[in-house]
Amino acid sequence: MHARSTTRAHQRMPSLPFLGGVRLEYRLKSLELNILKGVIGEHLARSFIRNTLAPKLVEEEKWDHVVFSRNDYKQSLKAWNEKLFSYDHFREDFYVHGFYANRQLLRRYAMVVGVLARNHCTPDGLLLKLREKGSKRRVRKNTGLFDSWVRNKSEKHDDVAEYAVVDGDMEVVEIKCGRSAKLMKKQKETYNDLVWKGVPLRMVEVRIVSFDRNKFLVQERKFAKRV
Repeated sequence: MHARSTTRAHQRMPSLPFLGGVRLEYRLKSLELNILKGVIGEHLARSFIRNTLAPKLVEEEKWDHVVFSRNDYKQSLKAWNEKLFSYDHFREDFYVHGFYANRQLLRRYAMVVGVLARNHCTPDGLLLKLREKGSKRRVRKNTGLFDSWVRNKSEKHDDVAEYAVVDGDMEVVEIKCGRSAKLMKKQKETYNDLVWKGVPLRMVEVRIVSFDRNKFLVQERKFAKRV
């Protein structure tokens, strides 16, 4: 004789009363659909950059690290001008990725940001291509002040972070979604200026082939000054 189960999981649930419903065709407005496509496209592009493009550049161009940096270039021009007076202020943009940019890299970064700010142009990000210099720098957290080297390497300080010193280069990244997505006139002028200054433009274009089949097309193109 088997014991009868009295657990709630084995009890039969009563059926829910059906009160009826309506099935309708629904379409998003054109603006809503474009926003949705843009969100999906940007997510796909960032995934492509992180998982495909960055490892490719590390292998082909012999960088130690390639990271996609997104910043708020919509800050007021006055704020950027104040920041441009001191390159050290830009180090925070590298701290978030775990690196300490040397003076040459900061100078180049400030030049790129200055061109973008003056032209009120906001790309989707910058592709930072970094090479470690073989040394590290210690920085006090939340202050940006440089700490002296600690002789005892095992000594720990909760208010001090250590970063690898890096040099490198960068590219401007612009993400476009859909067949009709094109650069605006101001963008073209700004990016042409940067390309002639030796800063490449990396276009990442995303097209939705089929939602049902989860099929998308991602194409990347590089525009650079001929050497």
